[in-house]
Amino acid sequence: MMASDLVGRWQLTAWTATDETGAVTTPFGENPQGSLIYTPGGWMSGHLAATDRHNLSTPNALGGPESERAQAYSSYVAYSGEYRVEADTVIHLLHMSLFPNWVGTEQRRFVDLSPTNLILRTPPTPIGSRTLVNSLHWTRAE
Repeated sequence: MMASDLVGRWQLTAWTATDETGAVTTPFGENPQGSLIYTPGGWMSGHLAATDRHNLSTPNALGGPESERAQAYSSYVAYSGEYRVEADTVIHLLHMSLFPNWVGTEQRRFVDLSPTNLILRTPPTPIGSRTLVNSLHWTRAE
């Protein structure tokens, strides 16, 4: 696979998380929203959102009750930065992230690619008492 094979805009169709027992969950529901963009210059941006996010009770994007902001933060994933391809893996080098701990890190994703579909899988990742593999399914939008 070449980096140029990823270039374009991709729309999220599914996000599943599979644990070590084979149990599958859908972290952002059955119909998550998402956009993933890879540029020819080696930059990427990804956004994922839960299906039914609630509006905050304020028009101030930085305001509102802490509980509402926590729910909004917990139902959205966003990051951007550089990317490179190594064999069947794309590595995202994060310059910005809604989750600040990821800034400056490399996020590796195993790639399954066809001309119209893209699946990105995380390495097995410990989350609490479980180990999960997240699979993000995308379709080419342009």
